[in-house]
Amino acid sequence: MELPETSQITYRDVLKILVLLVIPAVLTAIYYGTSLSFQQTLVLDHTNPRLHNFWTNALVHDHRPSDGHLIGNLVGYLLLIFPCWILQIYCEQERHFWLGLGIILAISPFIISASSYLAFYEILGFEIQNDRGFSGVVSALAGFLLMSILHTFTQKQREPVAVLSMGLYFGYLMLGFGILTERIVVVSMGVFVLVVMFAGTRTSFVASAAELSEWGNENGQLSLVLVIAILVSILGFTASLPSDITSGGGLTNIVAHGTGFLFGMAVVGSLRYHHKRSSEEGSTVA
Repeated sequence: MELPETSQITYRDVLKILVLLVIPAVLTAIYYGTSLSFQQTLVLDHTNPRLHNFWTNALVHDHRPSDGHLIGNLVGYLLLIFPCWILQIYCEQERHFWLGLGIILAISPFIISASSYLAFYEILGFEIQNDRGFSGVVSALAGFLLMSILHTFTQKQREPVAVLSMGLYFGYLMLGFGILTERIVVVSMGVFVLVVMFAGTRTSFVASAAELSEWGNENGQLSLVLVIAILVSILGFTASLPSDITSGGGLTNIVAHGTGFLFGMAVVGSLRYHHKRSSEEGSTVA
């Protein structure tokens, strides 16, 4: 589906954008506008956990050595949220975006914090007293975007073209991730996937590069959105699973990132499954 070239931004669109911007505004207000003692009450202390802190710890960020912890999460959120939204609009399932975002914001902090607590305190015996940050939720959005990209391929492209698009996406995802994190094995896997897809274009199951190019020319706006979304997705995936978990003077919570990423993927998958079931039941009744 091509968005109308003459479409104008309506008051309702502006309101939706403002709603999306409320989240970084709240995080910024808490960081700069409240006392450190208040922010400390929102942190999750693994040695003395309180139920509400399993959610509130996502609202606060480390002040040392600078405000990079907050800024990194704000940039990640802003880069990821808009491609997720626009792709769902193209797939005519904007309602799924808002429902999925609500689920991620309401539930994922609990699951992410619980996974960190179980992994670090209960299993490894680490006594972490300052578990905080929005990065787990940002990682959930990265997982949400990955699934949104795949969903767009399957819904908007013929099967052979979608197979080629998905193969190229995973190949470039691994290639970019491997290069940015200096993981040679992952780079090799990415190259292998790309070679396999190139070989597959000689069969009837995978479209040729010319067919993919033709689809791109016919769907110019959506193609541009997908290219941007894929680039952002590679950056989001890389940020979720960094090669150095001790960079920036602190410890990157790789457990929270991984859990968040999987949760975001699961949200999209469950919403799509529910939509498919509802459509099938409606067809049966009709």
